[in-house]
Amino acid sequence: MAILLALLGVVVVMAVVVKPILTGNPPDLSLPSLPGFSPEPTPTPQGHQAAPTQATPRLTVAKTPTPTPTWSGTSKTLGYVAVGTPMTTPTFTRFPEQTLVPERLLTYATIQSVGGGTTQTVSMPFPYWELHYTVDPWKTTFVGKTESKAAGIAGFTASEVFPSFSIEVRDAADHTLVRRIEPQGGLDATLWEKEKESDPRPWVEKFYEGTTARSYYFVVHTHMVYSYKMEVKVPERYLGKY
Repeated sequence: MAILLALLGVVVVMAVVVKPILTGNPPDLSLPSLPGFSPEPTPTPQGHQAAPTQATPRLTVAKTPTPTPTWSGTSKTLGYVAVGTPMTTPTFTRFPEQTLVPERLLTYATIQSVGGGTTQTVSMPFPYWELHYTVDPWKTTFVGKTESKAAGIAGFTASEVFPSFSIEVRDAADHTLVRRIEPQGGLDATLWEKEKESDPRPWVEKFYEGTTARSYYFVVHTHMVYSYKMEVKVPERYLGKY
């Protein structure tokens, strides 16, 4: 114990007296650190702030992006995340084959003339009706002499003619155009004379009225025709019902 006290005294003298003289600093009266003891922190005087401690920079490791796989050309099958209920297959009953009897038509109104014009109004209370029409056109080639033999050799001319025929079906209430009708295939009397099976007359137009009763009139346009005939026909089963 005496030896330890002597050594402690020497350390104190060196720290308090000898070291300040050699360094020129004021004497340090704090006790030296002893093994197993940690000194208490010295309080910072008011009005002064301790210098901030610089943080050690953290190194960031860059991640290598995962490459996007390219398509190899192989087709793939997709499944379903929700499955619907399939519809049941309906069953059908086959009816015995029957030969339908052609419906008989009655003539409701007739229009016949040699030139065009506007017809009178006709009331149409039927849900269905048909318009049958036929035309007698000029032949496609017309030849006529134009000079007299007295003046020399008689000359002649041959001109091509193009007969035409059309029907405008108009609503009698507001005069709007319901349908414009023209013969399909045109008018060719010469062809019809050579080939009877090529004659399309009469032409037929069908009208479906439903439950609406309407009135109509017809505007007929003719060019190079001798005559024409139009017939409005309705089913026989309508007789006595309308």
